[in-house]
Amino acid sequence: MESQSLQGAQELLCINTEKVYDWVILQANVSQNVLAAALGALPIDPCGPTVSNLTTTCFLVDPDTGEELPPNAEITIDELGEREDRTFVIDGSLVTLQRVTFTKTLSVVIEFSGLTGTTPFVETTEPITIEIPESLFLCAPEGTRIAVRLSDLDCSVNVNCVAAALTSVDIVLNICQSVQSLADVTIELVADFCQPRDVLVEQCPTPTIPPQCPVLFPGNCDDNEHGATTTHPTLTRQDTNNG
Repeated sequence: MESQSLQGAQELLCINTEKVYDWVILQANVSQNVLAAALGALPIDPCGPTVSNLTTTCFLVDPDTGEELPPNAEITIDELGEREDRTFVIDGSLVTLQRVTFTKTLSVVIEFSGLTGTTPFVETTEPITIEIPESLFLCAPEGTRIAVRLSDLDCSVNVNCVAAALTSVDIVLNICQSVQSLADVTIELVADFCQPRDVLVEQCPTPTIPPQCPVLFPGNCDDNEHGATTTHPTLTRQDTNNG
């Protein structure tokens, strides 16, 4: 059976995808005091008398793997209770939305770095769990799911010391999050079939010849053996000064 090119061919296709029923961007500001005992065993006390040039950073990690969350990572949530229908008048039309309540769980790791004496050090805490409740109205009818993704994060840490010993830290989070209600759907559309692109092949460049000065050399030099007269180019200075 001969294969036929699909280039330019169109067909009515059915595709499984996710439909976005609603989408909002939320901002959350969270402040939490965490006792030193919850940070895990730190080889070097950040408040120790020999520690100097101390800096702190914090970031979110995957609670299962401990790896730092990439941009736009989905955050685990636990939806609470039943969704409640509420009717709103929007642009003169009655619209039924659902009140969605959930708790999102974040895992925060703090990194301490500085000098102990003259020796640099870097150490990290155990993941710190922070739960943030949310409640909002979405178009989220039965059969949809809620997806929360981290779109931006600003994290800062303040270290609390007593008698040259770490007692607690204050974590401040400023989070921007994308909240969507989604459902799996099968859609129908007419589309072109895609073709693979050409493979990139690295080729050697063509050898280049340095530029010549043919007026100067070889000029109009003929072979003397055939009785021709040899002429030499005359160099004349081109004065470009109009003065």
